Amino acid sequence: MQTIRVWFSKQGEACYISHLDLQRVVQRALKCAGAPVWYTQGFNPHIYLTFALPLPLGQQSIAESFDFKTERQIIDTEAIYWDLNRVLPRGIRAYDVTGAKMGPSEIAWARYLVRFAGDPEQARRTVDAFLAQKEIVVEKRTKRGGTKQVDLAPHIAKREWLPLAQEACLDLTLPAGSTLNLNPDLLLGAMEAEMGAAAPRAEVCRTQVLTAGFEKFE
Repeated sequence: MQTIRVWFSKQGEACYISHLDLQRVVQRALKCAGAPVWYTQGFNPHIYLTFALPLPLGQQSIAESFDFKTERQIIDTEAIYWDLNRVLPRGIRAYDVTGAKMGPSEIAWARYLVRFAGDPEQARRTVDAFLAQKEIVVEKRTKRGGTKQVDLAPHIAKREWLPLAQEACLDLTLPAGSTLNLNPDLLLGAMEAEMGAAAPRAEVCRTQVLTAGFEKFE
């Protein structure tokens, strides 16, 4: 038994597909593609399928992955790549198929590109002023359905504006591990709550998933 990891992007209108629906989409695609998947045992056999870091609704990504198991010893990963892309819906595209080298527990960080609408210089000034605060306290939902207060300021690992004249694009790295998982929506929501209509609108795209040592998750 071996684990195969499929890397894919989720862009455009596909960002509004929920994680639950994405699971259904991928299961159907694997079946239609004739991938050599392993099914769980029991009264309700289904494809063993896991996603390393589910993406929040409304966010795009070029760094997504899911795993499936197979009992075959020799796998034609190139054939799986072409067969999946033949049946996946618009906006979701596989770009690599490999053996899984790391476990999801090794994920610690995620890197995002946040593109702000409006005047680039104004957006940079507004965002920099907001992020320069000593505390950025937000309410974050817990796994048990409650909420807790989290100060985002000390958890921003890296942030850098891309050198673009025509738009404001922030390269942002945030925790994405099992103990603490933050996403840019929390920052953008806090900014909107504080500034109201003055807060610049933004769209988010996840660009990398990283380990504790800021190495690429593989």
